[in-house]
Amino acid sequence: MSVCVLKAVPEDFAVSECLGTATDPAGAADHQYLLLTKRGYTTHQAVAAVAAHLGVEREAVAAAGLKDEDGVTEQTLSLRGTASPEQLAAFNSAHAGADYMRLTERGHGGAPVVVGELDGNCFRIVARDLDAATADALRAGPAQHNMFFVNYYDTQRFGVPGGPKQTHLLGGALIDGDDEAAFRLLRESGSPEGGQALAHDGDPAQFLAALDPRVLAFYRCAHASAEWNERLTKLVADEGGADTVETDREGLRYVLPRTPAAAREVLRAAPELDCGRYRWTDGEMRYTESPRPTVVQTRVRVLGVRPDDRFPDRWACTLSFFLPSGCYATMAVTQFFQQLETV
Repeated sequence: MSVCVLKAVPEDFAVSECLGTATDPAGAADHQYLLLTKRGYTTHQAVAAVAAHLGVEREAVAAAGLKDEDGVTEQTLSLRGTASPEQLAAFNSAHAGADYMRLTERGHGGAPVVVGELDGNCFRIVARDLDAATADALRAGPAQHNMFFVNYYDTQRFGVPGGPKQTHLLGGALIDGDDEAAFRLLRESGSPEGGQALAHDGDPAQFLAALDPRVLAFYRCAHASAEWNERLTKLVADEGGADTVETDREGLRYVLPRTPAAAREVLRAAPELDCGRYRWTDGEMRYTESPRPTVVQTRVRVLGVRPDDRFPDRWACTLSFFLPSGCYATMAVTQFFQQLETV
């Protein structure tokens, strides 16, 4: 399998959220929409920081999706109420630096942004440490590639960069009501909440109850995501057969198609599988199931192949594409290079 390095630096992984939010005149709306640009922070950290800076409840600030901390990302937040230009400027000043958060007003509306209503994300990604054969194939190929990829939840769903991939285990402990196991796994996670848990020497249940319920919903969702991945892994192995490859990604098992034809066989056999989801809504943790595509089609633009300025005697390229909400660009890029070998 062709191997590349992603996220060598956060600027290599740029993400812009696509969200069709209706806006109203400021005086007729009770929510303000803010464009959040960040580097080095999770969305949960950003939401908590905005709420603390403005002196509002955490629930007054909402996001439609989660964006990784190890990239440069843009997304819309909604604020119940209005932040003044002076408050936004103060927030930006307080969170400037190599890792930063920056807020820009982008309008007003009558409703908060809601998880699940995100249209998708646009990606501009630098893939590094490519060998000469891969660079030659990219140069010889088309500027745009039509591709199908198996829509796994990728490793970042299950842990922070450099940390253990076990948020699904944490979520399972929460679902089972095992607060002690959940607290122990949280302390091992390397996440911002895990850091807070390390400083807590009291009752685990008390600590968990004080967390933003949306964070706890995320961990429960990670458990459901792992279960969905297991079902998809079996489907890919059954339908792709010898035209697949098993790989270990940070301790997690994936079975990937070797060719576009193998991905299409998975699509033919089962276009969707039901996936569980947890949401904190109206003061309750709610569980629902909805279909999630097993295979997604996208078009990948190759914007240039050049010598890699970070890996001597290797090559780099920039890729640009759009993915629907819930898809993982790292998984799409991995399969893009896997399929490039067979073209």
